[in-house]
Amino acid sequence: MIISVRENPEYMDTAIKYFQSKWANEESLMVYEDCIENSMRIASPLLQWYLLYDHERIIGCAGLITNDFISRMDLYPWVCALYIEEDYRGNHYGAILLDKAEKMQGMQVFHICIFAPN
Repeated sequence: MIISVRENPEYMDTAIKYFQSKWANEESLMVYEDCIENSMRIASPLLQWYLLYDHERIIGCAGLITNDFISRMDLYPWVCALYIEEDYRGNHYGAILLDKAEKMQGMQVFHICIFAPN
């Protein structure tokens, strides 16, 4: 099950904690909190945050944002913070999250910056 945090604001605190646990360090904890909280207050269809559940367990997440720290403001939207729990990888859950974002936003082009740990 995919949860849009904007459409389900009762998941906001859970989403903040999950995104922080997967992507933030001590210096950037507030970035995810600020982004997710502010996404609830704006009218723009962008700034979306999604949680992927397997029953009661969160197994992944992704965000849809207007800018991923680049100078090209004409390139958007950006997929950010795409994460799938290790024991669920290899099952196309990342693609499922992206498909859901595409359908919800009505957009067929997304940009993504890939980070792979050494």
